[in-house]
Amino acid sequence: MSRENYLPALDGLRAISIALVVLSHTGLGNIIPGGLGVTVFFFISGFIITRTLLQEQSRAGRIQISAFYVRRLLRLMPALVVFLLLCIAAVRVVQGDVPWTDVGAAFFYLQNYWQIFGHPFEGKLLSPMSITWSLAVEEHYYLVFPALFALLVRVDDCRRALAVFLALCVIVLAWRAHLYAGIGPTATENLRIYMATDTRIDAILFGAITSLVVWFYPVLLRGWQTPLPFYAGAALLLGSLLYRDPAFREVGRFTVQSLALMALFPYAILAPSWVQRLLSTPPMRYVGKISYSLYLQHWLVVVLVDYYLAGQSWWVRAAVFFPLAWLMADASWRYVERWGLSLRHRWQNRGQQPAFSQR
Repeated sequence: MSRENYLPALDGLRAISIALVVLSHTGLGNIIPGGLGVTVFFFISGFIITRTLLQEQSRAGRIQISAFYVRRLLRLMPALVVFLLLCIAAVRVVQGDVPWTDVGAAFFYLQNYWQIFGHPFEGKLLSPMSITWSLAVEEHYYLVFPALFALLVRVDDCRRALAVFLALCVIVLAWRAHLYAGIGPTATENLRIYMATDTRIDAILFGAITSLVVWFYPVLLRGWQTPLPFYAGAALLLGSLLYRDPAFREVGRFTVQSLALMALFPYAILAPSWVQRLLSTPPMRYVGKISYSLYLQHWLVVVLVDYYLAGQSWWVRAAVFFPLAWLMADASWRYVERWGLSLRHRWQNRGQQPAFSQR
């Protein structure tokens, strides 16, 4: 998205998402819904990637799929490579042997299936690379979505895309139910449903659907950008957290949360509402901007704190964890991510590509 179409509240929503994830990993997972934070990240990615492609198509009449992949590579890979190098160094110091297959699974965006199908990290540490499972889900989506977009979306029509994306969401929901019932071809442990691309991609698709509706049917925003859908969505989101039925949590939770995000999104992000103003404040935007680096780096700090401060109180561990995670994430953003973004901008300008948002 071009700078004039930048939506600052999206960074604020990212800030809330990463806060949920980070806090849940500090021993507060029983009260902080870190999984919801990941679902929100998926939804945001679907919305932004679709909006980016819509803008490119509107400007140029078509999208360049190869250019899309280059942009993704320059956006995501620098911070990931630095993170993996730090993980390798940490593992080498603590236990000597580096599990290179685990590193490779993270680098090639296969960590989710690597964990699901029986490849646990072995050693003195928790797996510092395991956090990249959600990046794998997003990257698998990025591999196929541009081609689907090019086939289904026209400059003046998105009906085929909406039909296909909605059908895919229903199929994913049915597939989760199939796996949970225990009649599928693979084991149905929590990780199989929680981490797999084929069971989690619907949250990204719901974000894409929201982006298409906002772009092609602006008349709907008149009623959609009002408080009622926002509060209804917020209530639905809260209900999805309070309802603890195991079948719902494994099958229906992700669909319900995605629908709730669709309901509350326009008022929170697009309308000049109190929520949008809160999400657009400088502190929220800052945390949102470093959220990718923070997502990666905080887990490495969790792993090291868990090893070196085992047995210490939560307060002692937190006093080390939070400053160190922030310092590492900020450094990664300033000196690694921004370097990758500058390379991308130079490449885009050389190829006369339009400017795009940071994610």
